[in-house]
Amino acid sequence: MTNYGPITDWQARINGREGSHNVAHIQVQFNDGSRVSIAIQSREVLAGSVVPQVRLKPVFEWVKHNETALLAEYERLNP
Repeated sequence: MTNYGPITDWQARINGREGSHNVAHIQVQFNDGSRVSIAIQSREVLAGSVVPQVRLKPVFEWVKHNETALLAEYERLNP
């Protein structure tokens, strides 16, 4: 597992050994306990929710900015 953050009111992580998952993704937890899984390449919310959804905007921007490194780390942890 690799942790990122806390970043403003959220933190992210990439889990290893997720062989049953076909989409490279990160787990994001907000300070209020809300959680979402976000696909790294498409930035689609795969599971979970956060209210208001505008709180996802900085997460999506961070994922976009760090996409190459996040994909490399996901591949390293999930060979």
